[in-house]
Amino acid sequence: MSAPLTPTTTDAHVVVLPMGTDSIAGPVRTSAPLPAELLAAIQTNLESASAKNTNLAYASDWAAFERWCDDNGQVALPADGPTVAAYLTDRGNVVKKTGEYAYAPSTLSRWLTSINAKHHGAGLPLPGSLAEVKRTLAGIRRTHVRPTRRMAPLLLNDLKKTLAGIDTRTFPAGIIGTRDSAILVMGFAGAFRRDELAVRRIEDITLDSDQGLKVHLLTSKTDQEGRGSTKSLPFGANPLTCPPCAFLRWVRVLEASPGPRAGLMKVLRDSDSTVHICQLPTLELARLDPKQALFRPVRRGGNIGPNAISGEVVNDLLKRRIEAVGMNPKRFGGHSMRAGFVTQALRAGATHREIMRQTGQLLESTVETYRREHDNLRDNAVQRIGL
Repeated sequence: MSAPLTPTTTDAHVVVLPMGTDSIAGPVRTSAPLPAELLAAIQTNLESASAKNTNLAYASDWAAFERWCDDNGQVALPADGPTVAAYLTDRGNVVKKTGEYAYAPSTLSRWLTSINAKHHGAGLPLPGSLAEVKRTLAGIRRTHVRPTRRMAPLLLNDLKKTLAGIDTRTFPAGIIGTRDSAILVMGFAGAFRRDELAVRRIEDITLDSDQGLKVHLLTSKTDQEGRGSTKSLPFGANPLTCPPCAFLRWVRVLEASPGPRAGLMKVLRDSDSTVHICQLPTLELARLDPKQALFRPVRRGGNIGPNAISGEVVNDLLKRRIEAVGMNPKRFGGHSMRAGFVTQALRAGATHREIMRQTGQLLESTVETYRREHDNLRDNAVQRIGL
């Protein structure tokens, strides 16, 4: 029976030796160099382990930390506990002209996560695990308390009011109006995060004669590894807020847009948000390139761009449409559609589990946050005291 194996190291490789052996008999075997294309593929996989936006945030945060270290004579990699604690303290003490702290504790926590990620990638100990750093951040959280700013929910009546104020029938305003209406209806019904909605391609959407729209997500904030999920957006009783109708009205515009202007203007004139079109043949959808972005920029003159919009566009268009019907845009943002869905569902008696099936949230406590913030009169004794 052969002796058990134990690892030892040479200058560049781990070599396995039998137990009790002090030297190697014969030449040392080393691995051949890996092909450049395989090394490049490995690097791609490493970079894809986190979402693109996460990687960009890490890179930006790390660059800021490096600059601070250079300016203050500190070593960034590897960084010791006093350096990181000093960085968090220095940045945490920055004050705006209004007298408020410039950076929230949550922002400082994210910066620390980025510093940890850089050290982890280099095979170094994580500064964030040091007691000195943990206690520094805890102290900042206690002294920099500020109320959490959350977007107001876009409730169903607010959504209807907003949609009713959008021009979807004249040229060229009706082009962007039809797009924005589809984004608002689908964003609300699907409880989408704004980035999830912005990057959808036509092939991600399936029209099911029984369940309405099926929207396929390859990844999400709670599914970074791409296991995938599907959200169903059912047929609505009201054509104005029926997700398949809103989607198909935009599909008709997309299909007509490369052709003569007269054809596109006719599509807009014939559009009627008081009439269902979700049970009609969908030949226009079959004629579109499934690989193209669903929601695209609309330029001056009504020209539709080829690429996907960004999550920031979703945020801006919601604020613009809200303001147009007399609501305060500062209270609303891209997250308002998702918050509105959860709040409306809670008020309708939906369970946390039912809500989580649509939102993709993993914790009931996250749903409960919306109840505390936007539905706090439910099951509340103040309702019983006869004010």
